[in-house]
Amino acid sequence: MRWTDWYPTYLDIVQRLDLDVVRDQEATELLTTLLENIKPKPLLERLRDTITDKIVIVCGAGPSLERHLKNLKTNDDLSDSVFVVADGAVSVVLEQDIKCDVVATDLDGDMEHLKEVNSKGALLIVHGHGDNMEIVRSAVPELGNILGSTQVEPTHRAFLWGGFTDGDRACHIVSEYSPSRIVLAGMDFGSLVGKWSKPNQDAHFTADKSKRIKLVIAEELISNLLERTKIEHLYMT
Repeated sequence: MRWTDWYPTYLDIVQRLDLDVVRDQEATELLTTLLENIKPKPLLERLRDTITDKIVIVCGAGPSLERHLKNLKTNDDLSDSVFVVADGAVSVVLEQDIKCDVVATDLDGDMEHLKEVNSKGALLIVHGHGDNMEIVRSAVPELGNILGSTQVEPTHRAFLWGGFTDGDRACHIVSEYSPSRIVLAGMDFGSLVGKWSKPNQDAHFTADKSKRIKLVIAEELISNLLERTKIEHLYMT
């Protein structure tokens, strides 16, 4: 995603959520510094090779995810499918004993589960923004070879694929590398939030005002992306 193409969308999101642009830029600078010694080219090539011409199942952390994954395991041969997972959805993928290939995360899911899939070979793409600098500073040095992502102007270590929430950013990442098909699982845009979205939640919970706006934005971004790219896709229901 070119910054000039993404910039108007970003400004719209800033206005709708009253984001701090300066802090977003500071987070990107922090992430860039922390990843300075990690060479991104082999990881970007691995990401491309993982996704290109594959059926990719993008997992959001919505309340329907557990049911969707059970249906996939029952009715589909998943041996050749690639799983790209949004942050907290990692917990469900682990519970269902499904291999996680790529994770899009801003590190507000279960950190132990994120570390577990990382140790099992998942490629983590860690997002820096104004509200997560503390966890970026503490967690990124422990995660090893990862990629960085940003929602402001990119750097040589923090890349811009587009997208805002972990789920729609995962879709943007996947679309960049020409999958044969995208299957969207656990992508719920209603008022109920999946319990896996935040650690220590025992049940699905009602979205607050900010979360409702974020869900609307995510749905808009995914819809626009799929319409623009014309990638074959399926929303699980």
